[in-house]
Amino acid sequence: MKKIIVIGHENSDTDSVCAAISMAELLKEEGKAALAMRKGNLNKESEYALKFAEAEEKIEELKEAVEFKDREFFFVDFNERAQSPVSAEEVKLVGLIDHHKLGSDFRTEEPIYFRIEPLGSSSTLVAKLYFEKGIEIQDWVAKLLLAGMISDTLNLTSPTTTDEDRLWVKRLSEITGTIPSELADKLFEAKSDLSAFTPQEIVKLDYKNFDFGGKKVGIGVVETVKPEKVKELEKELKEAMIKVKKEENVDLVYLGIVDIINNKTEMLLVGEEEKSLLMKVFSDIVIEGENLVLRGVVSRKKQIAPTIEKGLK
Repeated sequence: MKKIIVIGHENSDTDSVCAAISMAELLKEEGKAALAMRKGNLNKESEYALKFAEAEEKIEELKEAVEFKDREFFFVDFNERAQSPVSAEEVKLVGLIDHHKLGSDFRTEEPIYFRIEPLGSSSTLVAKLYFEKGIEIQDWVAKLLLAGMISDTLNLTSPTTTDEDRLWVKRLSEITGTIPSELADKLFEAKSDLSAFTPQEIVKLDYKNFDFGGKKVGIGVVETVKPEKVKELEKELKEAMIKVKKEENVDLVYLGIVDIINNKTEMLLVGEEEKSLLMKVFSDIVIEGENLVLRGVVSRKKQIAPTIEKGLK
């Protein structure tokens, strides 16, 4: 039996890590050999989520030299080639679940399990799959899924949040005996701790590449309850952004400091083209030094990326 590697997008965030582990466990429940993996550094929030669920040993790091010959892949939390942690030509894809817009440019030789739903997190979708298949969610898996949901929906305050996310947060909090607001406080406090990372690692912690009509755009975000701490590194972060722009070969690069408490995002800018595009496409903007603050904007998936894409088109 070939082992299925379940993995989220490159530079995994908490939702992709939690969804990958939980999806791998679901596949095991169905009698399949599965292993959760990740590529990229774990942020402090993801580390806390794994510790909270006592699941630190449930996911392995994907190394560049891993042998793909006898492995199959199941992708979670992304469906665009630019965000893939592995070369699509090297692997056999057998499944994909996601909650982002459809932008898939993957090709398969055989039909695969493919499901995308407009939810606040991929963890919500995995919880639904457990329910639909009639498989009981183990306590530690429920804790992982709950952490993924709270993280990706900013504790149900993000504009990406749906009624289904609210339903599953309620169900899983009852299963685990967890108070969502208390877990959210601990997750966001951990997420705000960037002390262990270099400026370039901070830029890449939650970073995604997009292809918007032939224009390559890199968008990173730092979600935090302490934006002032991130701002102290502004000069170093901008220098790192310039390096990332060159290394990733993108036309435009952005880093958004998402202020979870005050519901706004300050976009760090390294070029006039980046600035002029944002000025053109966003309406509620405050100029903050050399940066732009987007009021009422906290979601890359639903607010930042789609608006930039429309502007480029």
